[in-house]
Amino acid sequence: MMLRGWGVAAILVAAVAGWAQDEAPVPVVREIEMRFVGPETVNRAILNANTQTRVGQPFAAEVVEQDVRQLIATGYFTDVRVLQEPVSGGVKVVYVVQGKATLKEVSVAGYKQFKEDRLKRDLTLKAGDILDEQKVHHDCGKLIELYQKTGYPDVRVDPQIQVDPDTGKAVLRYQITEGPRVFIKDIVFVGNRAVPTSRGWLWWHEGLVKKIKTKRRWWGSWLADSGMLRDEQFKEDLETIRDYYRSLGYLDMEIRSTKIERVAPHWMVVRIEIFEGQQYKVGEVRLTGNRLFPTPELEKKLKMTTGKTFTPDGLSKDIKAIQDYYGTRGYIDTSVRSARVPNVETGRIDLTYTIAEGELTYIERIDIHGNTKTKDKVIRRELAVVPGEIYDTVRVDRSVARLKNLGYFSKVETMPEPTPVPGRKNLAITVEEQRTGSLTFGAGFSSIDNLIGYVEMTQGNFDLFNWPTFTGGGQKLRIKLTLGLETQSYVLSFVEPWFLNQKLALGVDLSRTKASYLSDVFTETRTGGDIYLQKALNEFVRAEVKYALQEIKLDIDSDASRELASQAGTSLRSSVTLSLVHDSRDSVVLTTRGSRTEIAAEIVGGPFGGDSSVYKLSAKSTVYFPLFNNHVFQLLGAAAVVDAYGNTRGSGGTVTESNGTVVVVNDVPIYDRYFLGGANTLRGFSYRKISPKDVNGESVGGNTQVYGTAEYTFPIVDRVRGAVFGDIGGVWRDAYEFNGEDLKADVGIGLRLDLPIGQLRLDYGYPVWTDDSSGRSGRFQFGVGYQF
Repeated sequence: MMLRGWGVAAILVAAVAGWAQDEAPVPVVREIEMRFVGPETVNRAILNANTQTRVGQPFAAEVVEQDVRQLIATGYFTDVRVLQEPVSGGVKVVYVVQGKATLKEVSVAGYKQFKEDRLKRDLTLKAGDILDEQKVHHDCGKLIELYQKTGYPDVRVDPQIQVDPDTGKAVLRYQITEGPRVFIKDIVFVGNRAVPTSRGWLWWHEGLVKKIKTKRRWWGSWLADSGMLRDEQFKEDLETIRDYYRSLGYLDMEIRSTKIERVAPHWMVVRIEIFEGQQYKVGEVRLTGNRLFPTPELEKKLKMTTGKTFTPDGLSKDIKAIQDYYGTRGYIDTSVRSARVPNVETGRIDLTYTIAEGELTYIERIDIHGNTKTKDKVIRRELAVVPGEIYDTVRVDRSVARLKNLGYFSKVETMPEPTPVPGRKNLAITVEEQRTGSLTFGAGFSSIDNLIGYVEMTQGNFDLFNWPTFTGGGQKLRIKLTLGLETQSYVLSFVEPWFLNQKLALGVDLSRTKASYLSDVFTETRTGGDIYLQKALNEFVRAEVKYALQEIKLDIDSDASRELASQAGTSLRSSVTLSLVHDSRDSVVLTTRGSRTEIAAEIVGGPFGGDSSVYKLSAKSTVYFPLFNNHVFQLLGAAAVVDAYGNTRGSGGTVTESNGTVVVVNDVPIYDRYFLGGANTLRGFSYRKISPKDVNGESVGGNTQVYGTAEYTFPIVDRVRGAVFGDIGGVWRDAYEFNGEDLKADVGIGLRLDLPIGQLRLDYGYPVWTDDSSGRSGRFQFGVGYQF
């Protein structure tokens, strides 16, 4: 039986009104008492904490009424009444209350599909809590939501409450009737003519079923946990359909009905009946109120012109375009109102934009608030405006975007504030700090370096000179330790993005890496670091110069060829690299358009010292082409060459192998040569398998490499994409050597899963151009991270 409340009653003695009317002296409160109706389930201290009436004070009816409301608001009482009793020298105020029951036990019953601990996990009411009917209702909803998410649309939850009238203790049991698990067999749209239900044979046209998250059940539904009807999600889907039709100009569109038809004990069909109405176009467009700027100039900013499809979103964007036109010129108070006159017969909507221009405004001062950790200068250097300039709203918006992109703040807001000076306003920037550091532990696996575990600490708002917090300076620090079956690495990275108070990044990296996955017959250990300067030349182009110094040790097995054995020992590598990157990708996470091109030149040794002198030239470019419905085609091409110079040229000499073969050893150290194959290049071949070989068939690397990739990716379900690809490439022993007959190629298919740690790439590649030394069987490749 559900507990029934009595309501709220404030019963005040009628004499109070009489005293007020006769202007008699107001009685003084001499006593305050709390009386319980039924068991005393609430601590009496609650009374003093939630009432304003006090002994010795004049009695006030309005204060007592507020006390009643406050006591009810605590949630501890089902009923509160106030009585007034005369006593010597004044009145006695009596609060007559009935406390809510206290939960002795909360349980669930009737369940089969979940364990009790899982069902109780999301419940707000626990043993010892006050029984609250609203929370009971809320918890019933949480249980129903849990079941519906897993395919039980018929689930019922009945709360059963038993209250002991003597003790005020209650037992609450949620009685669950699960019903059968039901999946969606089909989603049927009725009445849709302008937009198809699905692509059908028009595979490039996206249908309504692709717009909604509710999906029919199919063999791959387990990947996205779909194929079941969820009430809240379905409501959102219906609104999505309405918004989509509005975006196409169907303003009168209605969803007239939704029906759930049970076609089998475990299958349902969802039917959605739609009335599309007519598609509206834009009729006459007029602008009024503009005195400062000519109408033709403003009309150029409008996208929704006569004859174009009318959409609410398009209207909002055109209003914003007019405001931005004025805002870039300092008229920040400009307002734009739109008036629509629809004509149902013609299907056109006439638009009138009424402009109130305001006055020209300059920035007097920039004030920053809320930055408890981040230094003012870190914020100010990201701003696209300065005091004394015209108050440009577009550049202010750009400043907000820059501050948000830093990742330091959960909220960034701007507000123009008035000043005593006419035509001038202060720009107030309010930020809310958020966590910028992280400590991550994890494990992973790839087809290159096998099983690994790592711990990583990052601080994106580091300050080297701010002891003891070391935060707020806008610098970046990263420390990562990796241990694996075939690799060990320790990395320390530091970046100052504004070196010498200029938009010039200074970076320092220190690392030690030991890798045995590079070859079956040797282990490479690199210890060293680098320092670099990086400068953005424009929105898309950045240049970098880097100096690196490394000690490289090669431990080579005794059974290796003499050609490889000649590379054993420790070498000092000193180099300078110049690189230029052009990056116009729309996103680094899921790129759909744009390109990324990098060219680099590296000088090793020579004037920079070290044990070898080589130069390296490389170029790599990836272009993305958006096709339809989030399908993307990607082309990648790369080439690189390395050659020795100075004393290193001709230093390789020759060795005689155990079989009598005389081999000319490459002048370029093996750690500077090129190899192809693996998850990041030619996926149908083993890692570093495409390479010149020694007499034992081991890869020794080459001085020239060329490779390319064509890849087509398409969405399967949310966060899962499929891929079809082809790779081609080759490695040649000498610098600038190329022979098309030596090219290797593969084709394959893959999956891309977007996870919090990055993109998980699963590929199967099969060689189509190959030879015995490179391998003829297909293989799986695994990797984590985004490729370009």
